[in-house]
Amino acid sequence: MRERDGGDWWPADHPLNFSMPKRVPVRPQGSIAVIVRLAWPAGDELVPGRAIRWTEDHVMVMIKPIGAPSSTDELIVWLQTRDVYTSIPRRPYPRLPVRGRSATKVAGSPPTSADRGQAPYRPQGTDDPF
Repeated sequence: MRERDGGDWWPADHPLNFSMPKRVPVRPQGSIAVIVRLAWPAGDELVPGRAIRWTEDHVMVMIKPIGAPSSTDELIVWLQTRDVYTSIPRRPYPRLPVRGRSATKVAGSPPTSADRGQAPYRPQGTDDPF
């Protein structure tokens, strides 16, 4: 097993969302804890990492494989800023049928103040009072 290069811990040499900036800063700019979205051929994953350099639209992140020995090298990759977060990204609201006075709004949009006091959505045929 190759431990020094991290090759056994990552599905590919670099993720599909790898993106190089036009201009690369030569000096480290800090070390900020981030959550990174990596796109692999098998699917996306969110992993913790450290932002070590950045431009206006790109971030260089250093990611240690989870569960790997301490001697394993980190994956260092440039990603676009839309793939790097300082907190867990929000999930989209579920798409539910809209009824009542808010029927003109788009299904799945966040609740508004006009929705207060309206009974929550319940599938028809349920006897659950809560």
